[in-house]
Amino acid sequence: MTSPNLMESGSRAPAHRNGKANIARALIDAFSTQCKAWCILAGYDQLPNDFDTGIDFMVSQQDFDRMPAILDQVARKTGTRLFQAIDHEPTGRAFFLGSMDGPVLTIVQPDCAADYRHFGRLWLPAAEVLRARRLHPRGFYIPSTAHEFAYTLIKRLHERSFHREHGYRLHRLYVEDRIECGRMIARFWRGPEGSAIVRMASANDWTAMYKSIEPFRAAMLRSRKSPLAEAVKDLPRNLLYLLRRIAHPTGCWIAVMGPDGCGRSFVLTAITGEFARSFRSVRAFQLRPWLIGRNPLNHGTVTDPHGKPPHGKVASIARVLDLWLDYLLGYAFRILPGIIRTDLVLFDRCFYDLMVDSNRIRYGGPPGFLRAAARSAPGPDLVILLDAPPEMLQSGNPQVSTAPAALRRAAYLDLARTLPSAVVVNAAQPADDVIRDTLTAIIDHLARRTGNRLGLSGRAFPSPKP
Repeated sequence: MTSPNLMESGSRAPAHRNGKANIARALIDAFSTQCKAWCILAGYDQLPNDFDTGIDFMVSQQDFDRMPAILDQVARKTGTRLFQAIDHEPTGRAFFLGSMDGPVLTIVQPDCAADYRHFGRLWLPAAEVLRARRLHPRGFYIPSTAHEFAYTLIKRLHERSFHREHGYRLHRLYVEDRIECGRMIARFWRGPEGSAIVRMASANDWTAMYKSIEPFRAAMLRSRKSPLAEAVKDLPRNLLYLLRRIAHPTGCWIAVMGPDGCGRSFVLTAITGEFARSFRSVRAFQLRPWLIGRNPLNHGTVTDPHGKPPHGKVASIARVLDLWLDYLLGYAFRILPGIIRTDLVLFDRCFYDLMVDSNRIRYGGPPGFLRAAARSAPGPDLVILLDAPPEMLQSGNPQVSTAPAALRRAAYLDLARTLPSAVVVNAAQPADDVIRDTLTAIIDHLARRTGNRLGLSGRAFPSPKP
């Protein structure tokens, strides 16, 4: 099978770029007509026809509060989905608009700031930046040269990522307005680090920055130590921001279920590749969280999970209790913290699978005990069931018998009907269609959740055909 990520090359690339350009045009139009004041902070050279995934922009606090509704309108206009919104600061939120082109997910990330903050410290107030903004020849607003210089360098130092193209950009901005850029340098970098930045920006020689970014980052942080009064004033807002992150996590726990040979590994690889940019990180597990017990990932592939007889009743119950406890503790100390941090947590099979295929753990105890344990344990936010006919499973694995596989398939489908978070995807389709339906199901789930969290009116979208 061809990896779905390869589909962005060749004939699909122009459609991918056109889709992004249409979204960018709609964004600029919405900002122009619905925002009191706004500007695109960086990365605007090729807008709207070509740009990286992210579009960083700044608005007033009033427009910041209205931005979810504005971007929902943009999504409706462009046929995309507002499927993710991550509050990375009390006055900073990254939105994610997505659309499917066959098996390829096109994502545009408008990153909105009122005041530009990092680590709770105020760097550039929106009122100051918007008051000095400029009109770009292509019809959108950009910051003043000095504000763009400060924003670019502060962001690069915060992210500890400084490359040659960043240095060249800063050099061009500095040469354009040496006086105001010099004032920004004096504002955020005092002492020898500030003098060094002036020399580097003037000569476009950033050797010292390439060698060690930390002294310049430390000098920048020293310049913005918040006074106690300001820290106390910001405490309620920062506390509310923290509580909101905990109460409404922006990460997601997804499990892919199905029998051997249905293509779970292929689908999980596609999910990881397409959604990695929409989450802080991707964490993968197999069947259980493995907070307790021995993780078998480094002990080879299990080729015949049903080849041994079941354990006795007592040993089987003990095994299920061990699994249940692992899910309970693993959720509390591994899965939930990751979801709060905006991780995408992927499971290749989960506890629910054992309700259908208990032989996988050689279970010989009462079926009702296993079902009760599986349903009482913490469960995924979304379950993808890859439904495949026995003939397809047997073609990929001669050890699979047709009759047991047919019974197992029916049991999986019955189970999926009882799980409110389950979506059935037809795994017998061509690979591109399987990926398209899987990604669509995930986008649909994330969009509903994001809409509810942001107070947006929901939209009905068709689910993948079973």
